[in-house]
Amino acid sequence: MMLTGMSELQTAIDAANEGNIFRFLSKPSNKDTLVEVLTEDLAQHRLICAEKELLENTLRGTVYVLTEVLSVVSPAAFSRTMRIRRYVQHVVTRLALGSPWKFEVAAMMSQLGCVTLDPDTIETVYAGGQLSSEEEAQYINHPRVAEDLLKNIPRMEPIARMIAHQYEDFPPARDSDTPDTADVRLGARLIRAALTFDSLLRKGHSRVEAVHYLSKACPGLDKKIVEGVIELEPEISGEIARPRLIAALTTGMMLDQDVRTKKGALVAAKGQEIAAPLLLKLHNFKGKHAIADEVTVSQPKVA
Repeated sequence: MMLTGMSELQTAIDAANEGNIFRFLSKPSNKDTLVEVLTEDLAQHRLICAEKELLENTLRGTVYVLTEVLSVVSPAAFSRTMRIRRYVQHVVTRLALGSPWKFEVAAMMSQLGCVTLDPDTIETVYAGGQLSSEEEAQYINHPRVAEDLLKNIPRMEPIARMIAHQYEDFPPARDSDTPDTADVRLGARLIRAALTFDSLLRKGHSRVEAVHYLSKACPGLDKKIVEGVIELEPEISGEIARPRLIAALTTGMMLDQDVRTKKGALVAAKGQEIAAPLLLKLHNFKGKHAIADEVTVSQPKVA
């Protein structure tokens, strides 16, 4: 709100445009008018804060639900998602990027499109195996599937675009980029760098070899991004892993092994945190005698 003795039209226009003015009052202004305007200002502020909180909570809840669905439907994709999120989160913190939540959410949702794929296809890819031409086409399309799932959620459209372009060779940022375009470009490059580095390590390359291949696979990648990805140390469990009966598992524990059915199908991946949906899934599989009675888990120490 602006209260001034200068009542020229241009002054009012400049104040509204440059100062984000909600109300413009000229002097003298009586007490009743001031009280009325201040009341309206407070109501508007509360409305904006409530809308922001609603959107953020809705977004947070949506991401949580989609992540849990991915963890149950595609354990291998979920396991990779958590690794990619860790890389991206580290780089974003290292570079002190604005709106870090956008990049973290994009990393968490980067493999969402894999819910439409055969689990065997995903495991083959992550193990560095060969796909048929049909399987390859389906796998390469999973970022676009994720984009279609996410783009209609409020505030998720730029994030959906980051995910859609995660395999593309984006050039560095340009001066002509809008803020959203710059974020999309950067987010896609962050995810691609993390995916490439993770894939190289999973195929058995040393960290030194992975760094060398990363530079070749992602030409023009910002040196700071490369440094941020490669300097992250592998995750270390906070407690020695030990076998536990499935009946004794609790949420918060971490799987220290792949859990597979007696026929070899992946039920949950090593490194996956046991959340409520996964715990229920393990109990259901155990009830059908499809998996072993025990799994090896660790539980992070409480600070």
